[in-house]
Amino acid sequence: MLKFAPSFVIFLFYCIFFNICLRFPMQAFKYFVEATKSLKTVGTVTFSSKFLVNKMLEPVVFKPKQVIIELGAGNGCITKELLNRMHPDSQLFSFEVNENFCTMLNSTIQDERLHLINDSAEHLTQYLHANNIEKVDYIISSVPLVVLPEAVSETIMKAVEQTLKNSDGTFIHLSYSPFLRNKFKQQFNAVKLYFSALNLPPAWVYACKLSKVA
Repeated sequence: MLKFAPSFVIFLFYCIFFNICLRFPMQAFKYFVEATKSLKTVGTVTFSSKFLVNKMLEPVVFKPKQVIIELGAGNGCITKELLNRMHPDSQLFSFEVNENFCTMLNSTIQDERLHLINDSAEHLTQYLHANNIEKVDYIISSVPLVVLPEAVSETIMKAVEQTLKNSDGTFIHLSYSPFLRNKFKQQFNAVKLYFSALNLPPAWVYACKLSKVA
């Protein structure tokens, strides 16, 4: 396991803090406070850069009447870009466990296509069934699977497999670890890995399909 000197950790912490404060002073401060309190469910204390957001959405082919799921809406940077690119007749179901994040998002996003759900991604199938939806086109995840309790991660991934379209449905996952490919290959037939260096910290994006055609 890698070990870092305390001085380096402190330096990195302040670099992250000043980065988000310079970009979005008030919103950044609120997000930083909430993310610090809920680091195990948020996974990071920084915003996703526009480069990372574009990398996350690179595998998505936007078409009419799609159903897209977002797991871990956070501060809404991916949520907003999804809505910008989606067709008018598509729907977005965004899950976020942090109530304060949901309040922030409700105050900044007014879009009838968005269903913002203040609940865990574990209950994904329940909400879809309540809206008469069986299968979805894309599931875009920012939840920190590697730090969540194993039982919670397994429940989420089981729900993903149950609701994703078998033909061309895609599960897209943001992670700060490049070592999840083998784990995802146990569940999916096709896994592509993308790297985004222009983010703090650098991140990896996994695009996974149940079908064998990548």
